[in-house]
Amino acid sequence: MKKTIYLISAAALLLAACSTEPGDITNWLYDPASTLAEDVRSNFWFTMMLIMPFLFLAEGLLLYAIFKFRKQPGRQAATFDDNPKLEIIWTLVPAVVLVVVAVSTYELIGRINYSPESDIQIELTAQRFFWKYHYPEYGITIAEEPLVVPANKVVTLLGTSVDVIHSWWLPAFGVKKDLIPGRITEAWFNAREGTYKGQCAELCGPLHAEMLIDVKVVNQQEFEQWIKSRQRKPGAENAPTENSAGTESRQNKQTDGENL
Repeated sequence: MKKTIYLISAAALLLAACSTEPGDITNWLYDPASTLAEDVRSNFWFTMMLIMPFLFLAEGLLLYAIFKFRKQPGRQAATFDDNPKLEIIWTLVPAVVLVVVAVSTYELIGRINYSPESDIQIELTAQRFFWKYHYPEYGITIAEEPLVVPANKVVTLLGTSVDVIHSWWLPAFGVKKDLIPGRITEAWFNAREGTYKGQCAELCGPLHAEMLIDVKVVNQQEFEQWIKSRQRKPGAENAPTENSAGTESRQNKQTDGENL
């Protein structure tokens, strides 16, 4: 009875975690928003399709053996304990399946780790407890606000951290990349239009839970308009770095973290 209660509770927690209500973190399993996330989901279902028969087969054979060879009135329980041919079969078949899963997953991991030719590169810097995005091609830097990127374009993130390890995790894109001080790590995505949410997935300090991610994927025209609105007027010496509200919010977060 206790096991049943635990299983029901775990299922309820899983359903709650996968909720797609407005404001929740979007996810790759129910609503993949990028080509990479679609590949991840396809690989997941492909793997499940290969391994689930073994679960049902094993449980089915177990139940069959329990009832077929059990002790009954007038008959002793079976005492044999091996079948070499059967054991060879149930060793070789799963081994072949594991090789197929490994090959398909290895190929997917390669696509995840190495981006195709980029349409736009963005430098991502993580710091307790906010994200900073720099568009080197346009001389724009933003912080404490959504990342804006064009739809159906290969966006490459070159990320690092200035203090501790952070993790840029956006489930709808199938992207989770650790940002390590002193190193540059690469992530990429090609997403459709929409607004997507994520968060830091590496425990980084007292305000870790507030280190959220917002990404707005817009069409090319809207993206160009956004770029123009962010760039300074002709004659300005430097591109803007952060808006004043973002700077103030960042300072408040750092102060709160130190107080905690």
